[in-house]
Amino acid sequence: MTVSESLHRALQYLATASKSFLPAKDDDSHTSVGWNPVSKSFETHPFNKGGLALALNLEVFSLDFIHPVSGIEASFPLGGAKHLDILNWIERERLFCKIDKDYKFELHYELPYKKGFDDSLTYPKIKEAELKSHIQLRWLANKSLELASSHFDVFSDIRVWPHHFDTGAIGYQLNEKGSSFGLGLSIPDNVSDDYYFYVSKYNENESVNVSRFSKLKNGEWKFKGWNGAALDASGKSLPGVISFFSEAIKGYSE
Repeated sequence: MTVSESLHRALQYLATASKSFLPAKDDDSHTSVGWNPVSKSFETHPFNKGGLALALNLEVFSLDFIHPVSGIEASFPLGGAKHLDILNWIERERLFCKIDKDYKFELHYELPYKKGFDDSLTYPKIKEAELKSHIQLRWLANKSLELASSHFDVFSDIRVWPHHFDTGAIGYQLNEKGSSFGLGLSIPDNVSDDYYFYVSKYNENESVNVSRFSKLKNGEWKFKGWNGAALDASGKSLPGVISFFSEAIKGYSE
C-alpha cells in the first residue's frame, strides 16, 4: 500500500464519521474536511456544539478525537492497525464522547483501489520523511489557494474531498454570470502520474475547451478526457504554484 493510498483510505474514517454524525447536505460538503496547518491534520466539521471533531494527524499518522479547548481527547495510531480495530475504537470513543448517533462505515462511492475495506486490512507504518513530504504538499496547496483567491470576487472555503482526496476550491467572477473556476491539488490519476495542481473553468456546468489555448509557461493545458491546466507538484515552490494559477486563470480570458 503506497503512502498516498494509505492516507486516502485513512481519510475515509473522517468521511464516514461525518456521514454518521452530521446532517447530510446535497453537495456532500458535510463529509469534506479542512486542513489545519498548525496541528498538521485533516479535520472534520465539528460533531457537536462543543466543537468535538475527528482528525487524521499526519505528524504521527494517527486518528485523533479533538476538542478546540482541551486538544486531543483520544488518539489511535494507524501504523500496523487493522480496519476492524479502527472501527471499534471510533465506536468506543463515540460512546465515551456521548455522540448519540451510531457510527457506520458506509461509503457511497468507490475508491480507485483493487482491495476493499475488509476487517483484516492493515495499514503500513509510514516513514517520518514521507509524512513530512505530504504535510508540505498540503500546506502548499492551501497557501497557494488562499493567495489565488484574489483573482475572484467570490471564493469558496478550501476543503479536502474524501472521494478523490483533492484539496479544492471554487472561484466566481461576477462579471461572468454562470461561469466558475475549479482549482486545487489532485492526487495522481489519468491526467498525471504525479500529484498535480489544476485549474478548470465551467460555463453553465460545461467545461471550457482549452485545446486551442496558447501554451503555458508553467504547466500545460490538458484536453483529452478533461479540460484544464495542470502542473506536476513535485519540486514546486509557492511562487511557482501561484504563477501557474495566475497564468492559467488569465489564459481563459485571452
